[in-house]
Parts: sequence; structure tokens; C-alpha cells
Amino acid sequence: MAIELKKPEKETLSLSDGTTLKVTKTPGVGPQEWEETKQYLEANPEEARRMEAFSKDAKQVRDWMQTEAIQDYYGSKLSYGDEGMTAKLMSLDKNPDFAHIFDDIKRGGVQAAMQHYHNEPLMLKLSRAMGGIPEEVKDRMTELHKNPVTIQEACKMGNLKAVEDFLASPGDFDIDDKDAKGVSCLGYAIGANRTEVVKLLMSKKADPASVDTSGGTGLHYAAAYGRTELLSYLIQAGGKVNAANTQGQTPMALATKNKMTAAVDILKSKGATA
Repeated sequence: MAIELKKPEKETLSLSDGTTLKVTKTPGVGPQEWEETKQYLEANPEEARRMEAFSKDAKQVRDWMQTEAIQDYYGSKLSYGDEGMTAKLMSLDKNPDFAHIFDDIKRGGVQAAMQHYHNEPLMLKLSRAMGGIPEEVKDRMTELHKNPVTIQEACKMGNLKAVEDFLASPGDFDIDDKDAKGVSCLGYAIGANRTEVVKLLMSKKADPASVDTSGGTGLHYAAAYGRTELLSYLIQAGGKVNAANTQGQTPMALATKNKMTAAVDILKSKGATA
């Protein structure tokens, strides 16, 4: 089953602390469950912010998708009346490692379940207690590790088709949006030397003057990683060779620090200073 990246569906929530936050709707959640989730998030602002940060973290998204694959497997077994599986799962409510989860969900329903929802280590522990990762799920796990799960990761991997499909999909997305590490799609593509992806993003008006939350520009990334072709391309596109990031470092300073001599030569030829 291929992983298809689409622009997220977002909704602005009015949080109980008086602020508003645009939150990404969890894929696959039905209308009633989403309404319950929204109520919980609006009443718990920190949880809402944590959830939105989670949606921008490739590792956490992948962990969540792995957990979903395991849950879907067990859910299908239970729905088809697999008595052995049902008995084994129900017996876990007596296991001291899991009893509190069952108790929480019995008392609090969806809101209580959300406290455990993204606890990937706990879910894997649950799977081990059930006999390990099911064979039927292993192909899905392999797929999740081979393919990008966020648009920033797709840009880093150089998956041009995934990026093109994502940008063509409907939804709410700022092309300069930063991920959990504070880096934009363009920043990742430049750092990983994904020339075709860089040119696609630039054609869609991605901003090479701001590719991270530390004042880094596309030139900083091209210089630091020695991406000489992209360095020349970005300079030609109007990049400022002496721009400084929040640490006061210029592209020349980073290229020099990382011993990227070819990048240093290009920058010098364009009037860059340390």
C-alpha cells in the first residue's frame, strides 16, 4: 500500500486560554470523533499545540502510522470474531503494564484514549505482548520506512513525484512552512542536493531567503553542504551572498568552517566576505 502525501485539512480552534490555533485534522478520523477531539483540544491548549507540532515531525508521524497499522490489524481480527485474538487482547487488561490504559479508556472514552494515542513505545510493547509484529503488518512497516511521510521529508529524499502530487492536491499549505526541526521544504531540498525539487519549489514561489527558523537562507545551506550547482543557481536567482543568520554566520563562514573549498571559490567570485 503506497503512501500518498496530500495537503492537510486544517481547522482553526478557539482554545480555552484565549488563543486560536490552526490544527491539522488527523487523517481517517470520522466526523463525530473529530468533534470530540476538537472539544478536548480546545479545553487543553498544550495538548492542541503538541498535536500540531506532532503533525510536522516525520519521526512521530511514522511512529503513529506504524501504530495505526498494528491497530488496524487487530481491529480487523476482532471484527471478524477471531476468538483467540479477542481472548488474548482482553487478558491484557489484567497485565500491570496495560491495565491503566484499559481503565482510562473505560472511564474517559476518546479523551482518555488520546493520552496514549501517540505513545508508540507503549503500542509496540502491546504488540510484543500479543506475540510480536504480525507478519501481515511487516510489509506496511517496510513501506513506511522506504517512503516519505511528510512533505519536508519528500523534499529531502528527492521524491519529485510525491512533491508534485502533494502540491497539486487540494488543501491548506504554505510552501515555506517549517517542520518540527524548523526547516522548510526548500531548505531540505538544497541541503540534500535535490536540484529538480529545488527548481520545482522555486517555480512555486518558495522563499530562498528564509529556509529555517534561525535566519538561514538557501545560500547558507548550499554553501554549508558544498552544493555548488545549487549555490550558483541561487546566487543567479538573487540570493544575497553576505546574508547573516541569527548566529551572525554568512554563507562564506559556513563553507569555510566545513572546508567546502569549491563553494568558497564561487562565493569569493561573487564578492562574498567572511
